[in-house]
Amino acid sequence: MGLSPSISSLIEQSHILARAGDIGAALQRAQEALEQARASGGTDAIAAALVCVAHLHFRQGHYDTARALAEEVLSRVLSDAPVRADALLILGNCAAETDNPAAAEAFYRRAIDLSRQLGYRRALRSGLHNLSANVYVPRGQFELSLAADEESLRLARELGMPDVAWFPLATMGWVYWVIGRRERALATAEELRRFAPPGSLAEGFYYCLRADLAQGGENPESALPFYARARSIAEAIGDPGLSVLLRLGLSRYRRTTGSASTAWDWADDALVIATRVGYHHLQGLALIERGRAAWEIGDVAAAEADLRAAVEILTPLQANFDLARAYLLLAALLHRQQRAEATDAWFETVSRIISGGYAFLLEQERALAFPLLADCLNSDDPNLASVSARLLSRLARVPPPPLRIVTLGRFEVRQGARAIPDHAWRQRRAGELFRLLLISPGRSLFRDQVTEALWPEKSPASMSALFHQATSALRRALEPDLPEKFPSRYLEVGGGRVTLHLPAGSSVDFEIFEEYIRNEEWEAALALYRGDLFPGDRYADWAAAPRERLRQEAMRASLAVARRRLEDGHAEAALDACRRALELEPWQEEAVLLGMQACIVLNDRAGAIRLYLDLKRRLREEVGIEPQEDLRRLYSRLVGD
Repeated sequence: MGLSPSISSLIEQSHILARAGDIGAALQRAQEALEQARASGGTDAIAAALVCVAHLHFRQGHYDTARALAEEVLSRVLSDAPVRADALLILGNCAAETDNPAAAEAFYRRAIDLSRQLGYRRALRSGLHNLSANVYVPRGQFELSLAADEESLRLARELGMPDVAWFPLATMGWVYWVIGRRERALATAEELRRFAPPGSLAEGFYYCLRADLAQGGENPESALPFYARARSIAEAIGDPGLSVLLRLGLSRYRRTTGSASTAWDWADDALVIATRVGYHHLQGLALIERGRAAWEIGDVAAAEADLRAAVEILTPLQANFDLARAYLLLAALLHRQQRAEATDAWFETVSRIISGGYAFLLEQERALAFPLLADCLNSDDPNLASVSARLLSRLARVPPPPLRIVTLGRFEVRQGARAIPDHAWRQRRAGELFRLLLISPGRSLFRDQVTEALWPEKSPASMSALFHQATSALRRALEPDLPEKFPSRYLEVGGGRVTLHLPAGSSVDFEIFEEYIRNEEWEAALALYRGDLFPGDRYADWAAAPRERLRQEAMRASLAVARRRLEDGHAEAALDACRRALELEPWQEEAVLLGMQACIVLNDRAGAIRLYLDLKRRLREEVGIEPQEDLRRLYSRLVGD
């Protein structure tokens, strides 16, 4: 038997009120629906109303009541009733909120399997996201989380449910950020924003994620306005999860910018909120962050106490990634104090990182992790050295931070917010080797090619030492904190070759420029071309040919822009492009012709004449020829010959 119009209407009203945040009124409508359903005796109606009431009790934190109502649904309906999937999801959510991830996973899997069997896609979408957010993410099973939420997002789109599409996007963006896939995290954040109504929880999570990502970018200070927006939303809607996450973000920001005491305050505030609402996973995260801040302040005892408390809270939750992070910090803290317990903490760290595939954590915590790993590799304990060597092999597969490389008009290399200083490039010709590799096929050269380009005047006997010194200096320029035993992930030297590896997300401006030229995106190419390639290597023979080639491409772009602007009636812009071309090649005749035509449109007869006379003088002095015939004819018309 189906639902009566009255019961169906009450349930729909309850859903609308719940989405608007009026849980009390929503619960009232749901209870009215349940009373009518019990009075009518219809099994389907009772089950639907029970699920509605149970969901609202769950949202209020009444987990025992929600669980009892969901179990009543299971006792009333057949094994293939769709509403069973809804009840199983509620039971899974209750288990997740009461720190029973194993039970939560079992309920979610039953709901997912039943939903697939019945083709009940709405419950399937919800089950996949809940499994991702409530089980896989806390456990640190990040690839499984992404796979589940990708399917959940696809279903939300197919079902035309934009109001719930943001849930998987928020989780996916956070996971990409945690595992260091910054570009994917940024793209996911921008997609999340499209589904986030102003002032909504979705928008709050968007701003929090953007702030977290900004901390690792070129302009870390831009994180603060994002956190401020997230905080105003969290306070307006009263969401504790968002409140905790943004405070943890602010704590990280203050700690990395040198305000450790303020960082401690934010982490402590996050811990208070997480403890009050019973979010144990977030309690563990807050304790880790507060412990790090305490360490920065110099309160080592408090730092150790917080990290050990985090381990105690996170262990029953099987929060493997966060446990790996807590143990890594604890091992580093104890190692600094030369305490024997550091070895046990390190063994625990290595085990969790290897089993969970968290080697990227070493990159994220390199300031602490790299020196610790280097010391353990040199340990007299063979077991300690052996497991550390295994960890080092995992680290070698982790991409290093991407580089943003500027070569046109100036030379600059940035790793996120860090700009590699000029003095590092001047050491042992590290910068010249780097720039030579950038313009080489496959960014790879034989040793003889390098030495011939950089030291053509040196004897063969000295070239080998110079090559070694340059590669070592380049390795240090790119990763100054890399211990000696660690292989560089940017630079590969072996077999008589040197190869530069740029990780995903890196950018080289002249390569982007060339792509614009290939696509005939002339305006974009011209905007990117800020000057000659490698201006500091003006007299280096190895840079001459690519520099001239790029200059000619910039000339092509300038002329193309000038022609297009002139055709479109934008004479001033056309004249600017012509001047740009003449800066590149002062005797460029087409640039002068187009410039004269632009001046005529602008009624600037004198300007057109000056362009011609400047060209004529240059051609006579430097080449010994006269301007081309169409230029001479145009000039004659202007002067009335």
